[in-house]
Amino acid sequence: MSTAVLERVVEQPRMDLVSPDPSPKVAEKDFPDPHPLLPVFIAGAVSLLVAVTLIGSVLAGLALRHSGIMAP
Repeated sequence: MSTAVLERVVEQPRMDLVSPDPSPKVAEKDFPDPHPLLPVFIAGAVSLLVAVTLIGSVLAGLALRHSGIMAP
């Protein structure tokens, strides 16, 4: 006989991950900042502005070079 046949199968009790009735000790947190994503949008706008400026300056330099103004 194999050992799998000799071992007893034990059922584990069902575990609830979310309790049906929340305890009164756990209350919702009030965030002091009314607009928590505002710094993210500001950083995104600044990075977009820097990226557009960099790409625009490269394209302007190429356009001026091919037009003959910056020809060596």
